[in-house]
Amino acid sequence: MRIRFFQTLPALLLAGCAFGQTQLDLRTQSKSVDFSSSPSTRPVQVGTTLPASCQTGQLFFKSDATAGLNLYGCTATNAWTVQSGGAPGTAATMISQLGDLQVTRTSNTVLTIGASCSTATPCNVHFGTTVYSIASTSTATISGSATGMLYIYVTNAGVLTVGSNLSVACSSCSAQSGVTSFPPDSIALETWPVTNGALNAAGGQDFRALLGTKNVVAGQGIVTTDANGSAVVSVDSTLIGLRVATPGSSTSACDAGSWSYDANYIYICTAPNTWRRAQLASW
Repeated sequence: MRIRFFQTLPALLLAGCAFGQTQLDLRTQSKSVDFSSSPSTRPVQVGTTLPASCQTGQLFFKSDATAGLNLYGCTATNAWTVQSGGAPGTAATMISQLGDLQVTRTSNTVLTIGASCSTATPCNVHFGTTVYSIASTSTATISGSATGMLYIYVTNAGVLTVGSNLSVACSSCSAQSGVTSFPPDSIALETWPVTNGALNAAGGQDFRALLGTKNVVAGQGIVTTDANGSAVVSVDSTLIGLRVATPGSSTSACDAGSWSYDANYIYICTAPNTWRRAQLASW
């Protein structure tokens, strides 16, 4: 009888476990959990849209973000920040590796622009001292079967724009028709070829740049000088006479070509420090 009881006990215990299973709270009911031998682990949420709310320390894997910029951490209540840092030697070494307004091909007909741009991590562009912040992801969707080129750029008004001669629908950007090159007053981001209604799978050409300048070429009657890195544009006084203050006498200081007038006379400097005048009359 004792032997049969001990033979039956394991079966009864197993049956009791089957009927009384409960979920374990690993946070409070475990110790030194080691998943290194587990065939598969997915420790963070996965998706294409960051949750609207989060608690500090929460993680999220954004599957449609640029590779290497997928992991986001909740750095403050309801505030996500991309975890793109790294140890020395692992950070980005080229502009093409950065996520600011990066253009990626999502499908045969869809381009995603600035997947990492958000309110917490805006993508900033500047024209002189004016800075524009782009705080959302944009998409450009082509339709039809035409062949052409897409030009992705930011206008001097801070508008993210996709220009082309194709049929394009923009979300959080502006589609501009009749564009065959980057406008001279824009910041170029990318060109992407389209063949028979399909985006080139090999990729586009990245025009984002860390270093740059704008040359100022003097035209007729204009001179330019450099002052501590700033271009100063002035009138060439050897070709164009400048209006100056009314001279006090015929020998007042002046440069040839300068001129002035008052209620009675018009004055012209005909040679250095030599003035001539003509009387004005009404008719």
